[in-house]
Amino acid sequence: MTTIEALGRALDLAAEISDIESAEALLSWDQETKMPKKGVQGRSKVSATLAGLHHEKLTQSEIGDLLNRLRTDSSLEDEAKAQVVDMCRSYDRATKIPSELVKRFAEVRSQSTAAWAQAREAKNFTKFAPHLEEVVSVTRELAEAIGYDSHPYDALVEEYEPGATIEGITQVLEEVKSFLVPYVQKIGESGKKVDLKLVEGPYDVAKQEAFGREVVLAMGFDLEAGRIDPSAHPFCSGIHGGDVRLTTRYKGDIRVGLYGTIHEAGHGLYEQGVADSIRRTPIGSIKSLGIHESQSRLWENNIGLGRSFWTGFYPSLQKHFPEQLGSVALDDFYSAVNDVRPTLIRIEADEVTYNLHIVIRFEIEKLLMENKVAIRDLPELWNSKYKEYLGITPPSDDVGVLQDIHWGSGLMGYFPTYTLGSLNAAQFCEAAQRDIPDLEARIAKGELSPLKDWLVENVHKWGSRFSPEELVTRATGKPTSAEPFIRYIREKYDALYNL
Repeated sequence: MTTIEALGRALDLAAEISDIESAEALLSWDQETKMPKKGVQGRSKVSATLAGLHHEKLTQSEIGDLLNRLRTDSSLEDEAKAQVVDMCRSYDRATKIPSELVKRFAEVRSQSTAAWAQAREAKNFTKFAPHLEEVVSVTRELAEAIGYDSHPYDALVEEYEPGATIEGITQVLEEVKSFLVPYVQKIGESGKKVDLKLVEGPYDVAKQEAFGREVVLAMGFDLEAGRIDPSAHPFCSGIHGGDVRLTTRYKGDIRVGLYGTIHEAGHGLYEQGVADSIRRTPIGSIKSLGIHESQSRLWENNIGLGRSFWTGFYPSLQKHFPEQLGSVALDDFYSAVNDVRPTLIRIEADEVTYNLHIVIRFEIEKLLMENKVAIRDLPELWNSKYKEYLGITPPSDDVGVLQDIHWGSGLMGYFPTYTLGSLNAAQFCEAAQRDIPDLEARIAKGELSPLKDWLVENVHKWGSRFSPEELVTRATGKPTSAEPFIRYIREKYDALYNL
């Protein structure tokens, strides 16, 4: 078999695996949006079967033989090398995990997700605790099966951020925390009061949805290749390039639905922007969640909370809500959407305090993986950290330890990628402003396509061809750093709060 034939066969097998991943993503989306409550038990079996089939396909001996043939072949072109490297990473990781463990984890996750939703509704962590015990136990088994150099967390975070380690994550989160804790306190002591009635509403949900769709379309999200539905927890599911599904949720407060929608549309643009030539291939599947999250947070925060954005879109919002906003000045509304104050809910947090929510979750996950905290003690630990870092205490579990779906879904190691996303977003935004000198002026006219085009060219179209560090360096000139994020926050909020 020639090199070209071996590569072609490997890519054919990878395409089949990609199709199974699409089916799994569709089932996951359905479970969170449309599935009847009584469908949990049956769906968990279906999910387990698909997960087992996925694992069997990924670890089949033919792929191993092909990769052994290809991984040392120096004649491969750059893109082909990237395909092989990506396949080797997935194959080497998957072959370390027994198929039985994969199936068990899928079933545990499916049941745990449903239990989380019920416990959250009941505001009672004890209803979820036994399921989380099982999730953590199986997660530890996975980490041991995969292996790690210094800490079991390394095996988990590698799934979501290739090349990341607990040492590197701890360092960057400590840098962010050291800046944010005193800065948030400084803002709180500034004495500036913002009239939150301007954003808290209540605003009509149907009109919120209409304005959100207007913004999403301006961002360039293709609604003929995607859709938006309500769910308890907003998310984006990239079934494939022609089927990217966003979910969001609405409250009377206009910030919740609007920024949730913009955030998920940022993810959706990334999924839609991958080059057609690499779809259904290993590098056509986006592996770095730190990059993925940068796209959602860039649109939500760096753009959607910006003065230029609201200069362009505030007149339209006033037309949707003339009675509430018709006589409200842009400056007042801009101050309201950029209000900074500690809050309990991560996904509703302002961009300044948000990453302290991530620090708390990371520190707890680390303790869980080290077996240094009992599951039953998580509500107390959670509340104590919120008091220490943000000065607030959750009154009930649904707005405390139960607020996120991640642990119920078995996504240990996922949370740090949100902060990596914030850092990358600020860095990408600086680079785009450098490359497009009139970018802010264009945004102020409601023109978002120049930024979207820059992101497609520098980030989206490449999929996972490059490592996260390589991609960021190619686009911005340097590896991921906290400096652009800290600079962005200081410049914006020093001015807003007269610091």
